[in-house]
Formats: sequence, C-alpha cells, structure tokens
Amino acid sequence: MKNLFYRLIIFLDTATENDTNYNIAWFMANNFYRISNMRISELAAECFVSPATISRFCRALGYENFAHLKQECYTFHSDDKKFNNLINISLETMKDNPKQATDEYVEQVISNMKTLSSALDWGEVDATLKLIHDSQSVVFFGTQFSQSAAMHFQTDLLMLEKFTMAYMDSSRQLECAKELTKESVAIIITVNGLFTGSAFKALQYIKKSGCKVVLITANAQLDLNIPIDHRILLGSLHNKKTGKHILLTVVELMSLRYYCLYYPSIQELKGHIL
Repeated sequence: MKNLFYRLIIFLDTATENDTNYNIAWFMANNFYRISNMRISELAAECFVSPATISRFCRALGYENFAHLKQECYTFHSDDKKFNNLINISLETMKDNPKQATDEYVEQVISNMKTLSSALDWGEVDATLKLIHDSQSVVFFGTQFSQSAAMHFQTDLLMLEKFTMAYMDSSRQLECAKELTKESVAIIITVNGLFTGSAFKALQYIKKSGCKVVLITANAQLDLNIPIDHRILLGSLHNKKTGKHILLTVVELMSLRYYCLYYPSIQELKGHIL
C-alpha cells in the first residue's frame, strides 16, 4: 500500500500543474479517504477527466484498474494498525516511553548491522562496480526506499564522473527497460523482494534485452525468474524493517570502493583539462 503513496508523491513532485496526471494525483492525495467509496465516474468528474483517463492513471500507478486501486484503499482504511508496520516498535512503547522505543530500535539496527561484514561478498561488489564502470548504459530499478537509495548511489557516481539512470517513476523505469541492450547493465534493488510484485513487465523487458543483471537484496531466496549475473546480499536480516539502513550502508561502501578503484588521479584529470 505504501507504494501508492510513493507514486502519488512522485507525480506531485515531478509533474507540472497543468499535467492531467498531476491533477488526478492531487485530488487523490487530498481526498484519499473518499476513494474507496467512489465510482470511477465520480472520480473522473471531480478531476474533470474521462473515466478512461482515470483507468490509464491507475495502470500508471501499477494497478490493473480502478477497482483494484479501490480495493487496496479499502484494505488500508480497515487496518487500524496501518502505521505500526513502519518499524518493529510497539505503539504503546512509543507513546509512553519514546526513549525506550529509541533504544529498542537502535538495538535492532545494530543487531542486523553486525551481520553485514561477514555476509557482504566483496567479489560480487567489485564485479558489479566493474560493470558500472565499463558500461555506457547503467539503469537502477526499484521501488520506494530502495530506489531512493539507488538515486543516492547515482548521485555519488555522478560526482565520480559516471552517469547512470535511476528514475523513481515506474513508467520511466519501464521505458528504460524497453531500451536496454546486451551492452547494458540493470541493477535491481529490492530489500525484501517487493519489486517483483509491481514490475513484472519491466522484468520481462530486462530478460528480453539479454543485458547484465545485478540483484541487491536482503532476501537470499528471492527468485526474479530472470538470469542474474551478480547477487549482492545485504547481510542476514533478523528484522526486515531495518533493511533500509543496511542498504544505505552498502550503497555508501560501494561508492567509496568505486572511488578507490576507478576515480582518476589529479594528474590524470589534468590531461583532460583545457
């Protein structure tokens, strides 16, 4: 369900106000609790668009149709513990003793961090970094925080004079997947494996391209049903809610490793300065 909120935010942060999808996203974000009880014709009327436009927007969000989106909205409303899934801390503890809640969460993160050093395969990391360095077409795929971490990595790589692509918008990711070739590199980041449920088409295009594929995940049993060239495991997670911290740590380690291996020295750079 959180994926819906991410995608609405992406539309609102990236689209222009005169974009039809922006207007639909704005209405849904500001009237979210009405959606599960609305007919598609009612939503279309509120947004001054046709029902067909609403259907296309729902598909752009990753849903089969408006009915599919409505069902997820209804399920979200019926869950009175919807925010308790953010981290594994009881609401009672956070309400009554936020310091204790802090201590408990920090301990959870530390416990998982301790597994990283023994689990991280630097051979796989270095092979991935070499693919990134050698390829002119590197694309990151993921959703939610995983793609945010990818964009963080993308920024570090750009500072090291390596251009890659990492779009938050799933439709842009799909377009990138369609343009992959055998010389491309697709890096799929999905901490717990949620990407497989929302990106079936993108995965099929990745497979069809024959490109090199890297999977970064905390789910050792994850099967994308496509050939994987390199797999980077994010430790042995006892608590999946802390996986995002492990991912960010690995991304920053990979950035530093790329710098050590491939960033040109000052003397080398001088040869390119006019």
